[in-house]
Amino acid sequence: MSRTVDPISAPNQHLAGNILNPSSSPALSLHAAKGRNSSGRTWKVRPQKRASSLVTSNRANARSKSWEAKQKQRLLNKEIKEAQAELIRDRIEEKRAKRERRAENERRRMENEYENAKRSMQTLNVKRLGNTIRAMNKKQLRQIKKTRMNTKTGVVEFVGAYEK
Repeated sequence: MSRTVDPISAPNQHLAGNILNPSSSPALSLHAAKGRNSSGRTWKVRPQKRASSLVTSNRANARSKSWEAKQKQRLLNKEIKEAQAELIRDRIEEKRAKRERRAENERRRMENEYENAKRSMQTLNVKRLGNTIRAMNKKQLRQIKKTRMNTKTGVVEFVGAYEK
């Protein structure tokens, strides 16, 4: 079949018809086999003026929505955003409560540890401290604790003798 129609001369030349079905129009069917694209995109039948021309060429897509449909869509989007915000707020509140509960448990644990250690502790005599420590074995030395004020909770706690 010989070519009787002028070839596509300009890069954005517009041809009427459905480019996805070249046999729909005789002009398109002539230009359908125009050779191989330099880009290698063989599925491109002809260049488009704008990408939007692909979208609006479909009459269903080109139709504008009615005011009621737009309002309904806006209301739906608003409800979705509110639900998402509520979920985020719940998650933040949950994390905050968990953090508070953890801090409270830590404080109580320290207090209990301090009370238990206070009951079972043995004070070292300052005059004989050197002799006493020299006589202790490793395990006993590890048990030596000193008191310190916890700056976060404000509670007196026992810490190891060599801790900073």
